[in-house]
Amino acid sequence: MAVLVTGGSGILGLHLARCLGDQGETVVAYSTSGAPPHAGLVLGEAAARVSFVTGDILDLDRLRKIAEEFSVGGVIHAAALTGEAQARARPHEVFSVNVAGTSNVLELARLRKMRRVVYIGSASEYGRRADLRPIGEEETNPEGMYAETKFLGHRLGQRYRAIFGLDVITVRVSSAYGPNTRFNPFRKLVGNTLIAHLCRSAALGEPVVLDGGADYPRDWTYAADTARGVCLAYHAEAPRHTAYNITSGRSYTVAEVIEILRRVEPQAKVDIGSERWDDDPFQAGNLRGPLDISRAVTDLDYAPRYDLETGLREYIAWWRRISATAPPDEGRAAAVEAK
Repeated sequence: MAVLVTGGSGILGLHLARCLGDQGETVVAYSTSGAPPHAGLVLGEAAARVSFVTGDILDLDRLRKIAEEFSVGGVIHAAALTGEAQARARPHEVFSVNVAGTSNVLELARLRKMRRVVYIGSASEYGRRADLRPIGEEETNPEGMYAETKFLGHRLGQRYRAIFGLDVITVRVSSAYGPNTRFNPFRKLVGNTLIAHLCRSAALGEPVVLDGGADYPRDWTYAADTARGVCLAYHAEAPRHTAYNITSGRSYTVAEVIEILRRVEPQAKVDIGSERWDDDPFQAGNLRGPLDISRAVTDLDYAPRYDLETGLREYIAWWRRISATAPPDEGRAAAVEAK
């Protein structure tokens, strides 16, 4: 039976499609936009096992039709409107997609008696953690609008599990970066958007000027690692827990990212200002240490394969590979992504 991947055209969705396809699964990549440019370069040989289908996550009838047509037996739900800035600018729309959309996916799975739903959660569900220590799965404390929508999706999944017996697992991810990152106009240059901007500019020899945030840490994770961890959760026979952190398990500050970037690409031109993000409501909520991945290591046999240097090197090579055909602002207008 096929695996439905919602948000299938986003960064995580596309890497999930490759991971699943490489493992012999038939994949239905469901999104509002269809196949992204250069999808074939990400998917490789797995492309033959992936079907891109357009549809709205809020359209349950469409979801049911697609599930019937492709004999869907499980789902990885990665579709979301991401980021605190977007959640404050468009609260109703973000709530609808992130919560009502999740409700549709869970109901679809219940009606079809699917074997498993993997819900893609967010590190933002843990809130601000100024002590910067590793964070375990039970330490949720959502603070912003976006974080609340993601946590509500998790809670809804667990209610479906308790009441209807639906096998729902939450996987919380953090700043997945790599090929097919979307430039979200609602997001400042942070997280995967920052990494994308730095790597693209390094590949093309363009200068980058950042306003600040040098001391801000993130648990940046290469998307292929994130996808592999999610696939492990999807295929696990009898996982001992209902929530797992799948990240690199290590934080790097923006300054450290730039230092490693210059080691990988000595000609990279990056200037960073002295502005601090402590008083920025869109950044302050992201201050936290790395996610503790020990549960996933023990239960799922997960281990990241990419350190930051390896990930940056591979991502810069990707930008060079597509630079001859990709318009400079490709994807900048896209606001919907799987984070």
